[in-house]
Amino acid sequence: MHPSLTSMMCLGNENWSNAQLSFNIQGMIATLKACYPCNSNSTEENNLVKWNNNNNSCVILNVDGSCLGSPTRAGYGGVLRNYAGFSGYIQNASDILFVELYAIYQGLLLAKNMGISDLVCYSDSLHCINILNGPP
Repeated sequence: MHPSLTSMMCLGNENWSNAQLSFNIQGMIATLKACYPCNSNSTEENNLVKWNNNNNSCVILNVDGSCLGSPTRAGYGGVLRNYAGFSGYIQNASDILFVELYAIYQGLLLAKNMGISDLVCYSDSLHCINILNGPP
């Protein structure tokens, strides 16, 4: 095997050598720098971000799902705050509602397996929330 091709990175259906990968990363960095120019006249400012648990004393579950591309790739993930995180891939899934609901299901299953019964779940999918809060 040619020495310059010994390390390859597979992205989608493309194989990139280290040189190509490095070139593409440098190009992305240049694009980001152009989009967000550094203003040398300003002082550095730190923006602190704090997560708000809305005064809940129970465990908080945050979940999300995603479908992307063609063919569609679907994944999900979540965090049981201060306990554990999880993520996964759903093969051949293209329905974002299914993926979002599956993320909630996996989070609830993890909480149950950890013996957590006092739980609040946050999702960015209003459709899922409406389904779960709908008529019994």
